[in-house]
Amino acid sequence: MLRAKGVPTAWQVVYNDSGMGHCWTRVTLTWQDPGNRSHRSHLMIQSDLATGRISGIRLDG
Repeated sequence: MLRAKGVPTAWQVVYNDSGMGHCWTRVTLTWQDPGNRSHRSHLMIQSDLATGRISGIRLDG
């Protein structure tokens, strides 16, 4: 769930790494403010390979 005033105008998901039963992907969310300026949020998502469920989220960069 995202809590923000708006919704992302674009998103990108890229494989980052895997090991010890987990996979890490980098998610980039692009937001646009009322002045048409773009802002990006970068998240690292950790998923459990056995269940496919998200087991961690942290800000990246």
